[in-house]
Amino acid sequence: MKRCSCEGGCDLAKDYIYKTVQLLSQKYGSCDPFSLLDCLNVVVRESDGFSQLKGFCFFANRTFYVVLNSFLSDEEKRIAAAHELAHIVLHKQALRMAPMKDSQLYDMTSRAEYEANLFAADLLIADQDVDMLSKDEDMDYFNMCRALNVTPDLMSFKLFSLVHRGFAYNMPMGIKSRFLAKVLPTL
Repeated sequence: MKRCSCEGGCDLAKDYIYKTVQLLSQKYGSCDPFSLLDCLNVVVRESDGFSQLKGFCFFANRTFYVVLNSFLSDEEKRIAAAHELAHIVLHKQALRMAPMKDSQLYDMTSRAEYEANLFAADLLIADQDVDMLSKDEDMDYFNMCRALNVTPDLMSFKLFSLVHRGFAYNMPMGIKSRFLAKVLPTL
């Protein structure tokens, strides 16, 4: 698929990330990031050895690894796992050279982080769920996020993906590119 050469988010083909997510989830019959990581033979571990990172991925000894912060909630681990899965699927060559750490996650100035954010949103939030909930007149943006068990920031990426692919949705908030990079309190 050909991409335009302009800077920023428009250099992505409108549905490249979405199609990649769909092909992966269809191939393995799952949208669960942990299941997909397992299918790809990625070693997933948790660690309480860091407080400023939510997760990172790296390549060593011909194996990909994802390490998640054990202090995260289950939902935060799921989002971080989806983001790291995106790096493994989309940025395999870059990972072979250096680890990708969560200190750079959700940074819109980095193309890799932007792509990983869109991938995670498209993996974890189904188009049909957004469509169904958006038809409910009593459903506001934050209630939709609660109903889908996702953060407003991740939902922003999903809406951005939908709009980019030609769907008509209003963006209730701007995309906050570093929403997973928030520093965790030290215990």
